[in-house]
Amino acid sequence: MLIRWIVAFAVGLILFFVIGRLTGDNDYGVTSKKDDERSQFIKHKAIVSSWLLLIIFFIINFVFNFFNLNNERLAMVGSNYPELFYLLIAIASYYIYYWIYSRKMSNYEK
Repeated sequence: MLIRWIVAFAVGLILFFVIGRLTGDNDYGVTSKKDDERSQFIKHKAIVSSWLLLIIFFIINFVFNFFNLNNERLAMVGSNYPELFYLLIAIASYYIYYWIYSRKMSNYEK
């Protein structure tokens, strides 16, 4: 029981710092730097885009389950934890979208 509380507290604390780092805002986490508005805008757009991509994956997963089209969607992953696969998709897509939006925003300044 105590281990469960410690793990929940540790995960919550880690997420607190991760949110602060990903959004670049001092409201979340105790980061000492505050990003400028452009950087925060890019980070927020990347977060929204990565969540939308994740929602698309969930919708596709639901449709495949509903119509019983394919029972081995995550067979290529080779893990008993499909949530980890979706978490990795969300993290990877965040950095990809961050890179895309950073390049787009830098082209607007020129």
